[in-house]
Amino acid sequence: MGNRGVIHDEHQNIVRPFKLKAWLICLLEFKGRKRRVMTPDRYTELFFLDEATAFSAGHRPCAECRRAAFNRFKHFWLGSNPEYGYNERTPIWKIDEVLHKERINRSGKKTTFTESIDRLPVGSFILHDYEPYLFADRLFFRWTPEGYDDGISLTGINRVEVLTPRSVVNTFRAGYKPQMAITVHPAP
Repeated sequence: MGNRGVIHDEHQNIVRPFKLKAWLICLLEFKGRKRRVMTPDRYTELFFLDEATAFSAGHRPCAECRRAAFNRFKHFWLGSNPEYGYNERTPIWKIDEVLHKERINRSGKKTTFTESIDRLPVGSFILHDYEPYLFADRLFFRWTPEGYDDGISLTGINRVEVLTPRSVVNTFRAGYKPQMAITVHPAP
């Protein structure tokens, strides 16, 4: 589940794309808490197919309900993005600032970058033929609201447009393994 702050009104209409720069990936269940979806004046619940999808949208693990994943993410993020000069004592809001610049531009449009297909780590999303694809198990799986299609190979393509923020791709490359709604087989 994702959280971008309160982005709905009292009639449960989405009125803004985000309220906070901390876009979180939360657990669906945590400490027995129960709430009505889109409770007035409370954060708006966003539902994702899996963690890889949430990462591609620019979210990161929540420090409260997903502490172990948050710690792993921050560890791998810091180690794979040395150009920022951050360390373990760096507050997470500084990483959120970087993620915010990487996910949307000043016009509010999705930010992407181009990468060699050979450098893509598992869990990254790309745009191919105007459709989002997840890279996993040496194949690309088209994302749909119902789940992923069967994987395809993208032979003959050297560079791709990447949807997952660059620093998150670096984090995956360094060793963070996002949860995906497909089974990944080890490389031979």
